[in-house]
Amino acid sequence: MRITPTRLVYAGLFILGMVFLLQYINHRRNGSAQHECLNRRPDDQLRVIFLAEKVHRALEILQVPHFLCYESLWASLYNEGPRTWEQTVEMCLMGDGLTQQDEGFVAKFFRTQDLTLDYDMLEGVYIVKLAEKVNFPGLPSATGTDVSARLVLFQKRSGSMMMRKAGMKRALLPDDCENPLLECFPSQLALQPLSKIKFGANQFPAPREGIEIQKYHFPDDWWLQRKIPSVC
Repeated sequence: MRITPTRLVYAGLFILGMVFLLQYINHRRNGSAQHECLNRRPDDQLRVIFLAEKVHRALEILQVPHFLCYESLWASLYNEGPRTWEQTVEMCLMGDGLTQQDEGFVAKFFRTQDLTLDYDMLEGVYIVKLAEKVNFPGLPSATGTDVSARLVLFQKRSGSMMMRKAGMKRALLPDDCENPLLECFPSQLALQPLSKIKFGANQFPAPREGIEIQKYHFPDDWWLQRKIPSVC
């Protein structure tokens, strides 16, 4: 193809437009995060870490495979713990290790760990919070009901090599993983034993191959680094 001055101008404008688009996306993300982190308290990160450790121990006792995912994996990869504005830790649960156990037994067990557990059947997500009576070590004036853990359930259909997001609203979707609601990713990324990654002072399970799973959970912008805003 012949290169002409007109084509060079169009190519330059296209590249310039892409640069401005990426800058705009980063500005919107950081601007939103800055607004949120201005309203956070200094001890919020410690509260999220405390809850994450309790949930991790409970899942280990129940022998439920799990790992940090979504925004909490970003936070661990880049910041080794929750960002200043975050009040939720996100983990992915693999298989039926929790759903196949008696619902009453599981709820009672979580209460013995000073945790409350609610299941959103439509979304396939467990929400875990600290019991109201719980105080945080070293934070005598802080209570825990406004921080939470979001446990996202993924399951593998027979004959498939992909993990797909659970929930009643996805039950009738085909197994081809074409529908973005399924948020599919290769099951090999969740093979045991999992690697470990730092989240606060402790190590938590992480999916294999580092950032690879984020390409499936954030297909439109996984390559953009998640940074802590300077105001935090």
